Amino acid sequence: MIFLDQTYEITIWNMEIGKLGRFVAIDTETTMMPFYMTPDLVTMQAFSGGNNVYYIPEDQIGAFMDCHSDSYLLLQNAPFDMDVLSKKLSSSERVYRSYDNDRVRDIGVLYRLSHLAQHGFVPFKRNLSLLSKIYLGKELVKDETRENFGQFLGSKISSIPDNYLEYGAIDVIATYKIYFALIGEIRPHDKHNNLLSHDIQVKGDLALLHMHKNGIGFDLSQRDGWLEGVDIEMQKHRDILASWGWVRGRKGIKDVFNDIMVRLGISDKLPKTSTGELSCAGDDLAPYRKYQFVASFLEYQSLEKASGFVRDITTNCVHPRYNLLVNTGRTSCSKPNFQQLPKLGGIREMFVPQDKDNTFIITDYAAIELATLAQVSYNTYGYSIMMDRINEGQDLHKYYASVMNNCEIKDVNKQQRQEAKAANFGFPGGLGVDTFIEFSNGYGLDLTKEKAKEMKDVWFNAFPEMEDYMKNEIGHVFTLTGRKRGNTTFCAEKNTPFQGLAADGAKLALYNLDKAGFKVVGFVHDEIICEVKKSDAEKLLTKQEQIMIDSMKTVVPDVLVGVESNISDYYTK
Repeated sequence: MIFLDQTYEITIWNMEIGKLGRFVAIDTETTMMPFYMTPDLVTMQAFSGGNNVYYIPEDQIGAFMDCHSDSYLLLQNAPFDMDVLSKKLSSSERVYRSYDNDRVRDIGVLYRLSHLAQHGFVPFKRNLSLLSKIYLGKELVKDETRENFGQFLGSKISSIPDNYLEYGAIDVIATYKIYFALIGEIRPHDKHNNLLSHDIQVKGDLALLHMHKNGIGFDLSQRDGWLEGVDIEMQKHRDILASWGWVRGRKGIKDVFNDIMVRLGISDKLPKTSTGELSCAGDDLAPYRKYQFVASFLEYQSLEKASGFVRDITTNCVHPRYNLLVNTGRTSCSKPNFQQLPKLGGIREMFVPQDKDNTFIITDYAAIELATLAQVSYNTYGYSIMMDRINEGQDLHKYYASVMNNCEIKDVNKQQRQEAKAANFGFPGGLGVDTFIEFSNGYGLDLTKEKAKEMKDVWFNAFPEMEDYMKNEIGHVFTLTGRKRGNTTFCAEKNTPFQGLAADGAKLALYNLDKAGFKVVGFVHDEIICEVKKSDAEKLLTKQEQIMIDSMKTVVPDVLVGVESNISDYYTK
């Protein structure tokens, strides 16, 4: 066969051939199944440079993995192929060994990290055909061949038609060549010489796929009763809105909304959209809830969004898809977005264990992004008051509130702590006074400009290392784990180091829990949900907490890491 003007031979691998090289691209062709299920292996192929593409017989796959235990395995979408191999081998031992030894290299992950380093954002598309076009100048043709490999399940390699074998061979050759093109592109940016945090990301990616496959239970009977109540409440607000002339779906509804805002006397206070219409966004309307129309409009919007989310779930087990990497280093989630559930009461309670004999262990990291900010400061400046206070076991919110209000920590009240919480979570990301006022609305605060400025000044006095942290803006930033984010704004440059560090520690926790045999079913940035037997819950809670602490400590070694857990028969904060 010929690919990229080079001739290749298709060869069947055996132990006499032995180790192919230090870097070996591997790929699998499989049967077709829903993404939350692991398909059956049809063929496995490998390439390590030269002129031979090797197909590995089914009974030699374990031997091949053992022979290449110290080789770097190059893949596109590593979690998928590694799960297929684990299923074929009836064991995950070899797969976890490759991950633990940092021998798994995923070109899809490397591409995202490289793009983030150079351009400041993570690209959405990353399939092999696209990467081949970018790095090899050759777009791969993906035809019906891929979907028809299942017909050869259990067949000897010699009986599979040449066009199918060539299809698989081209994929693995492309993976190998793209990898080295990517390495050359990454090297100038890789200040920490760790391929921009790749090894952490691939471990997290494997755990996220397993969590997707695990799914999380959903109580459909509870859903139906909840929707009935919400429909009644929505009708009440429809009637109120209709009395003002606003009816969902009616022609000219935007003009009606604008007219109502004029009648209320707030049209000049609302921002306009790009099309020149008055904003109807919740954040913009929230200050005007005292008006009956606005209050009902906001409530109706909230109910409509929440009910739409719930109506879209029609099975007793949902499988959210987790995206490994967004610009900050965090994950994202979709179908459904479990990381951003509607705040309306009753929705969280619908997420339940799949087995009636099971329960959830829900463990949160305690103020982890303040711990990671303290670690970043300590690494950068050699000291951190924030780190000192955390390591002394102090509540940072009460500490700052005591400085702000010139009182003893023990005398800080609930309102003062809430104000401090807004400051501690708002100022580290580089918020100015005006943006902090908007941010603090989410904490139930209504601050004057003078109060917000005073809070910021006192925050810098309480944590003097933050003066240095906020000084420089260079247009890019690194996390302590080596990931680079290019083309940053000031706020992105200040926010990414500590938020990205926390995200990396959490990804390691997901991987280590998964490897330890926990059934991880949900993940919300600093919170991990595992489903366990009720009879084992108390014992496993301690183990889950320790794994999460130890995992985070690998990236936050000098700052105390705390967690909080609860055992529950439904998802709850």
